[in-house]
Amino acid sequence: MSMKKMLAVVAAASLAAAAAPAFAANPFSDVPMNHWAYDAVEQLSAKGILEGYPNGTFKGNRAMTRYEIATMVARMMAAGGLSGEDLEKLKALVVEFQPELEALGVKVDGFDSRLSALEKGLGGWKITGQMRFDYNAWDNDVAGSGSGEDGFTMNRARLFLHRDLSDGVSFDARWHNDTFDRWWVTAKDFFGMEGLTMRGGQFALDWEDEDGLYDDNDAFFMDTGYRGFDLKYNRGMFTVEGFAASRRGGGSVYAANPSDDVYGARLKLDFSEKLWLSVNGLWEDRGDTDYKTYWAGLGFSFMDGLELKGAYYMQDIADDSVVVAGADDPKAWKVILDVSQDVLKFTSLWVEYAQFDQGFILHNNPYSFSDIDWPEYDKVITVQDDMDALFVKAKQKWNDKWSSFERYVKYDMDNVNDMKEWTVGIGYQYTPNLYFELAYSDMDGKLGDPDYDNNQIRFRTLLNF
Repeated sequence: MSMKKMLAVVAAASLAAAAAPAFAANPFSDVPMNHWAYDAVEQLSAKGILEGYPNGTFKGNRAMTRYEIATMVARMMAAGGLSGEDLEKLKALVVEFQPELEALGVKVDGFDSRLSALEKGLGGWKITGQMRFDYNAWDNDVAGSGSGEDGFTMNRARLFLHRDLSDGVSFDARWHNDTFDRWWVTAKDFFGMEGLTMRGGQFALDWEDEDGLYDDNDAFFMDTGYRGFDLKYNRGMFTVEGFAASRRGGGSVYAANPSDDVYGARLKLDFSEKLWLSVNGLWEDRGDTDYKTYWAGLGFSFMDGLELKGAYYMQDIADDSVVVAGADDPKAWKVILDVSQDVLKFTSLWVEYAQFDQGFILHNNPYSFSDIDWPEYDKVITVQDDMDALFVKAKQKWNDKWSSFERYVKYDMDNVNDMKEWTVGIGYQYTPNLYFELAYSDMDGKLGDPDYDNNQIRFRTLLNF
């Protein structure tokens, strides 16, 4: 066993030993989806006012515990900068969850005066932020090889700005990587039409995330920035949305020529709290690669916290844009079993199985914890061979501070070597704003190199403010 592997085992064992005395069942009962506080939190999250979980997501398709809501409320109290209806929602949440907030060490007395002073000082602006700071240690450290590099890395440093301009109109911006990479205006009930929302500027769209079709950062498509206009209409059981944009911002996928165009359309039907269906389309012109992607998603909840869902994808790639010979009409599909810890009691469980045709184009590297190499072509990722993928993740929340997780992924290709990766980690929520995580990952094989063998230790510090 190498020295780095030995250090990983010792560090993980030490952290687990320190956590053991604190492990206990969550003492707070669930807040059901029909509770008024659930609706308030969901609305504030949709506006970008409220940060959800340490990875920046808000799991809006299940019941929440009183502790989870109290943690989110504590973050809003620390951030301030609210006004109008949003401020009133926060005040009501503070009253409702005062016992849980005090258990977190958050002082509730005098909150109104403190928040009013902060609002006045910011001139109506709400400013929040996130810092994600990593230390990585690799067994095989080869700079520039895609194997990873040792040392400290500022994985993410962001500031978020929000201001309500008038009734239903607001402005948002994000400072990231030394520039404003996102900035947009939102107008609700656009032109007096109830349920119609317009966004204009440079903003993020992620329809797979809205459907709960991936975990971590494993979106097949989107999950990035667009520059243009988006119209979204929600009425009763259905939501229809469309956008037109130029390619810009957000990540490597859209950092190419801003004159390239991308269009999208979506229809979402929520038949009930248990059953939903979505139909989505993307039309992309990225210079040398011109293709269309269509997918349908479907989900059914057997009970709160137990959902079976999946999606079927089809692509139409222009003949002169085909990256892999003969792969001008590739397809893919995936099926997911999503079980919450509320159901299994001791752990949550995500099991996902997917199949890809050779030549299928993806926007993101699917499933990998770190950096199993995938070939890029014009800033997209292309599946080099017919491939099956199995992804399993379990997470245990032991109490209000400690958690642990395990994940496994295997890529099985017909004519190329297989790849697999497994990861274990422990998380510690030091305060509602500050989170630490220690993880160990082992990788075997990568494209074109069946003998590839590497492992990674990652210590992450995540701060939300």
